Amino acid sequence: MKLAYLLDHMPEEIRRQTTHKIFFPGESIVRKGEEAKHVYFIIKGSVRVSNEFASGQRFTFGTLDGPDLIGDLEVLANQPLYSASTEVSSQCEVIAMRAETFLQWMRIDNEFALAVAQLLAAKMYPTSNEAGRVKFLPSLSRLQTYLLKRLGDIETDLFVLHTSRQQIADDIGTSVKTVNRGVVKLKEDGLISLVHGKITMNKAQQLAMKETLSDE
Repeated sequence: MKLAYLLDHMPEEIRRQTTHKIFFPGESIVRKGEEAKHVYFIIKGSVRVSNEFASGQRFTFGTLDGPDLIGDLEVLANQPLYSASTEVSSQCEVIAMRAETFLQWMRIDNEFALAVAQLLAAKMYPTSNEAGRVKFLPSLSRLQTYLLKRLGDIETDLFVLHTSRQQIADDIGTSVKTVNRGVVKLKEDGLISLVHGKITMNKAQQLAMKETLSDE
């Protein structure tokens, strides 16, 4: 990726103003509402991006995989606070720099500025194109869409979802109670099974799930 190349060719005057950090699974790099004083370059690893609401409900709306940026949107939009929280899902190696340093790098390096703009566009387009549609689907359809997305192109006779109900609720923007109701409904309809509480789908159930969703 172009951003990775540019990181390797970071101007020395910028590099002197950066800090190398490691974050472990479960740790937060930034939290919604904190002052947006830094930009973080994810070199390796993966983070979940979520929004928390006054009701206590949390909606995970994206994943960032290195190389990528955290805090770039807030700094470029001149917003004082981070708009979302990021939680590490696999160990992350990051380069941290002050917002002023990030802007300084953009001013002196046109190639870097263009790469940041392209990265922002790539992140924002699917959010506006797809996330809104999924948000307004009925909760059961959201759960089905989520399960099929997790299944992806995996070819397996038995798919097992190793994800907590709380995380599923966060990922589709609903409550654990609603997820549990959806799980019961899908099980009653024969579209999933439960093994020690984990959602599973055999080959026939996978096909039936796809057909059911495509008919809606």
